[in-house]
Amino acid sequence: MMGNVFKVFAVFTAVVSVAMMGVAISTNLVAPDMRSVMGTEAMKNYVFEETTGENPSWKVTRRFSVDAANPNERGSVGTFPTAYEAVIKAHQDLKTQLSNRTSQLATDTKTLQDQLTFFNATQQQDIAAVQARIVQLQQIADAREVEAKEASAALEALSVKSREIREETAERRTDVLRLRNELDEMRTDLFRLEMIQRDLTDRLLRLQIENGELAARKAQIEGRGTVGADSKDAGKTYNP
Repeated sequence: MMGNVFKVFAVFTAVVSVAMMGVAISTNLVAPDMRSVMGTEAMKNYVFEETTGENPSWKVTRRFSVDAANPNERGSVGTFPTAYEAVIKAHQDLKTQLSNRTSQLATDTKTLQDQLTFFNATQQQDIAAVQARIVQLQQIADAREVEAKEASAALEALSVKSREIREETAERRTDVLRLRNELDEMRTDLFRLEMIQRDLTDRLLRLQIENGELAARKAQIEGRGTVGADSKDAGKTYNP
């Protein structure tokens, strides 16, 4: 009985050994080349440095930060005993940074959306205010247009009135010149009439003086005739 157990155990041990050997062989054949993985597009941001010695290791360093908010965030990711672990940690670090970057982008997107919402709200208010101002300015412009038309009509009326006044003034000026000429002529005629009146007055005075002298001579002559007649009558009386 014990012999069968040992036989079974020996067979089991052999099978397990063969299986483990097959796993090791398949692992060596199927496992990817870590150096080629280190040169992939995803790992271009990392520098892998292998250190030799009694305990070889792999040091992983970032070339630049994936986070735009922290462009100076470089430095060492860590030092790891195997290339596989170094690549895994580099992928984990890249995933962390990309997650942080995604969170930052989501936050920035939310901030931008809030700003866009606020901008749209303020823009709608500005549009409403501008439209109200346009209506107000249009009303003012219409009122100014009416005032301008009224002022234009008044100006045209004043222009017509001014033209009439200028024409009337020109006519009055012509009348004034004509009346002035007539006045000058009347003054000339008056002066001439005054001269004629003065001459006639002088003649009248001379005639009156001559008439007086003639009347005086007539009276004198008539007086002499009367005296002579009386003398004749008296002689008849005294000398019958």
